[in-house]
Amino acid sequence: MSSCCSTDLDANAQPCAQCGTTGPVVGHEIVQPHRSDVDGGNWQHCSTLGCPVVYYLDTDVVTADHVRTQVGHKALDKPTPVCFCFSHTRDDLATDLAASAGVSSIKLAIKAAVADGFCACEHLNPTKKCCLADVHRTLKSIAAT
Repeated sequence: MSSCCSTDLDANAQPCAQCGTTGPVVGHEIVQPHRSDVDGGNWQHCSTLGCPVVYYLDTDVVTADHVRTQVGHKALDKPTPVCFCFSHTRDDLATDLAASAGVSSIKLAIKAAVADGFCACEHLNPTKKCCLADVHRTLKSIAAT
């Protein structure tokens, strides 16, 4: 699997000033497309549902209203990517499940692409992590409804 699937946590990670949850350090490179004035630092991602903060560095924040791309778990009322590398949305996964008798061909294709090194989660996913866990959770949620 590619390096995007690693889950190393930074020992210096700080809690989000808005919700108090400690998110993973993602660095400044992933924040720069959303805020051009970011020069560096150990920016972190807040994945807490309901918290408007997407990225933070101490008390400096980038909120869901200010990111260029929607973050799936932060924008529940919009069609947003679950898989950022291959642009699959929740709706795509739901359609796929319905058409595939409950077995997601999209998930299988993503897994194969990741195994072959064809993902860029560390550059495209706002969390810098592999999307497979999000895809799995989304499929589970769809199946439960």
